[in-house]
Amino acid sequence: MARHQPHPGASSSVIERGPGPFVTWCLVRVREGQHLVAHSRRHRKGLRPHRVAAAEHGGRLLGVDPRAFRHLWAPGRLGWWVAAAFLCGSSCFTVGAFAASFPAAVGGALLDGTFLGWLFAVGAVFFTGAAWLQWLEALNGDVREALRAEARRRWRWWGWRPRNLGYLASGIQLAGTLLFNVSTLAATRPELSSAQESLWIWAPNMAGCVCFLVASYLAYAEVSHGPGSFAPHSLSWWIAVINLVGSVAFQVSGCTSYVGAPPGVLLWSNVLTMAGGACFLVGAYLLIPELFDEPPAELGSSSSARRARS
Repeated sequence: MARHQPHPGASSSVIERGPGPFVTWCLVRVREGQHLVAHSRRHRKGLRPHRVAAAEHGGRLLGVDPRAFRHLWAPGRLGWWVAAAFLCGSSCFTVGAFAASFPAAVGGALLDGTFLGWLFAVGAVFFTGAAWLQWLEALNGDVREALRAEARRRWRWWGWRPRNLGYLASGIQLAGTLLFNVSTLAATRPELSSAQESLWIWAPNMAGCVCFLVASYLAYAEVSHGPGSFAPHSLSWWIAVINLVGSVAFQVSGCTSYVGAPPGVLLWSNVLTMAGGACFLVGAYLLIPELFDEPPAELGSSSSARRARS
């Protein structure tokens, strides 16, 4: 769906597009045969708008710049802290689930007392920190402001972005991490009865998994500028897909971790948690090169076009 808004200093209005009422990319013609386009995810990551020769090329997903993988250190970028916090959180979940699945492989060292439970609890705290920073990133990086001529707005700590799909996805994921905090902290209490475990561990864990699954699909829809896409040349697409797979693994794990489940079912639950954590770990790492994945000077011409399917 295309929506037109006046653009100060441009020869034509801004074209806003996205799935349903959401805006995931904006385009404006700056001169004949040249358009400037900004994608919502790329804009909030601090990546500059890119030029296309024709308006119909504006929604195409960009191919990855291999030079982006040369960078690992960028503490001056908010997105880098998002990645670092997600790396810590997903590492805790992956290591903890591995130890729970294959105790012989770790010699019981990670299973003494309540250490394993606290490892998941710490991972959930890192997830919450990362999700909160990601929500702030979306709040202060709305793509509808990317092509405006006026000065940069002041930093916001709170706000409402009803047409920002990344903002909605980040908010839902943040809610999911808070539910994980409840679940993982309750799991450190060995004195809970079966009914209390169902109420304070399994129920919030299931709800948190649902939040992660919904948020991951919304992030995928944001990157796709629609309900779905296939763009294996795009780094942002891979991040969204990998996180979606991890959320599916978490969701199935949550369904199979009910109180009283037989040991074989609980083993698969732990394995799926480990798989989901590993997916989030890879996705978190890819957030770092994404910060440096700048586009070429112009897309859509015969000499510099990067073909995309979306």
